[in-house]
Amino acid sequence: MNESFKLATVSSAGSRPFVSLVLDGTSVGLEAASAKAGVHLPCDTMMTLLEDWDASFDKLVKVAAWVRREGLASPRLKDAVAPIGAVHIHAPIPRPPTMFFAAVNYPRPAGRNAPPPAGVTRRPHIFEKTARCVIGPYDDIVKPREYADIDWEVELALVIGRGGKRISAAKAMDHVAGYTIANDVTCRDFRKQGELAIPGPDWFGSKCHDGFAPLGPYFTPRVFVPDCRNLRLTLKVNGEMRQDGNTKDMTFSPEQQIEHVAHHLTLQPGDIFSTGTPEGIAMLTGARYLGVGDVMETEIEGLGVQRNKLVAEGN
Repeated sequence: MNESFKLATVSSAGSRPFVSLVLDGTSVGLEAASAKAGVHLPCDTMMTLLEDWDASFDKLVKVAAWVRREGLASPRLKDAVAPIGAVHIHAPIPRPPTMFFAAVNYPRPAGRNAPPPAGVTRRPHIFEKTARCVIGPYDDIVKPREYADIDWEVELALVIGRGGKRISAAKAMDHVAGYTIANDVTCRDFRKQGELAIPGPDWFGSKCHDGFAPLGPYFTPRVFVPDCRNLRLTLKVNGEMRQDGNTKDMTFSPEQQIEHVAHHLTLQPGDIFSTGTPEGIAMLTGARYLGVGDVMETEIEGLGVQRNKLVAEGN
């Protein structure tokens, strides 16, 4: 299928957020476009589309084809069309049911990867972030006032479009609706030695702050990404490259991550898998952590670019 499109959750001039079909740098209000095209497509939110994704996608293809035939300049679309830069772009799924993040899923610098004990088979290391962490792709990230070591992690995120449990790796991609970009922002100095009675990181305290999961800008349907295991992903801070990797270097594939999680619980439409980050985080490179005023540009080939500024917490 060569006539690709993206989806976004946007608002305009104080409107409520709505789903937009993104074509050629243009936002087309999906609800209005589907009505004009004569396609019955419940689409008040992205979650509505995802809850019956297979049927929704077939109808989206029809709406996109109609818009292309009609032309973006058509008077019939006048009230639905705007340059993408003229609308406010929110996270594509502002409140995902569950977000699963993969830890240590790319090769680390020499000496950082300890081999497993004899007879032990490694499995994916998964933790959760809450939906309250989600912000839009261009929103500011508020730095918690008590902490200093704020780090970055560019990640490919998969969006589930078909729920299920005990999904095999061979069938896993049948359950994926599409892709977006995630930045697993992390507070590295949250936990001090001796604060907890057990060893290891405090995943909640370091990962689950307001704004620590920028998502977007777009949701790209799976069929328009030929190979999610061969995408360049980069992150810059104030224009300087900090991470430059490729999804082909993942230790555990997206399919393996889905199989692992679905062995434990039932996946739902709208669940997100953020699949890990490549080398280049400040914690392992010695780079300066983020400071107030720093801007991150988080990009994945074909999926778009995020720009998020770190700002001070208010009173």
